[in-house]
Amino acid sequence: ITDLHLNSRVPGLLDAQVECLCSILGTEQPDEVIVMGDVFMHRKPSPRELLGFGKFIDKAYDELCAKVCVLRGNHDSENKSDDGITALSVYKDKAKIVTQTWFDYKTKRAFIPHYENEDTIKEALARVPKDYTVFGHFGYAGCLNSAGDYDFSLGLDNFNNTTYLGHIHKFSQKGKVTILGTPYSTNYG
Repeated sequence: ITDLHLNSRVPGLLDAQVECLCSILGTEQPDEVIVMGDVFMHRKPSPRELLGFGKFIDKAYDELCAKVCVLRGNHDSENKSDDGITALSVYKDKAKIVTQTWFDYKTKRAFIPHYENEDTIKEALARVPKDYTVFGHFGYAGCLNSAGDYDFSLGLDNFNNTTYLGHIHKFSQKGKVTILGTPYSTNYG
């Protein structure tokens, strides 16, 4: 799952989000959960938002004994320095928190969190072994609209592996890349 954008600033939204997520966990009973960034709407999450995501982590880890992995998204970073500092670190006892590129050699997976510097992403993608699956939080050139929005310098040719991405808020598939999108609106206007 990706781009939850947990938000306590809209009355009732956080409680509804957490209830929905925990309900899905209860129904699906997963052995593993990968959250691919932007857990929080704001870079400095409120205590209520931290506790809300904590309920989700507790249900997955404590009740279901599921492995939990959480990538740092751009909304989860304290700042834009790519230093990996994030409030998500409070969950490190129950989840693998990915703040910098990590290769899980046991499961043959690569995890690439959000980086402001796209060269860091390109370098990480180039280092991924051939038979690995990539999970990340970033976009590529042309992924935002059919006219070819070039807010990103990464091209589809940078992806050599099956890749699942967060960060872009609509589902799409092109080549080896699947963008999952987000289950929630982030437009409250």
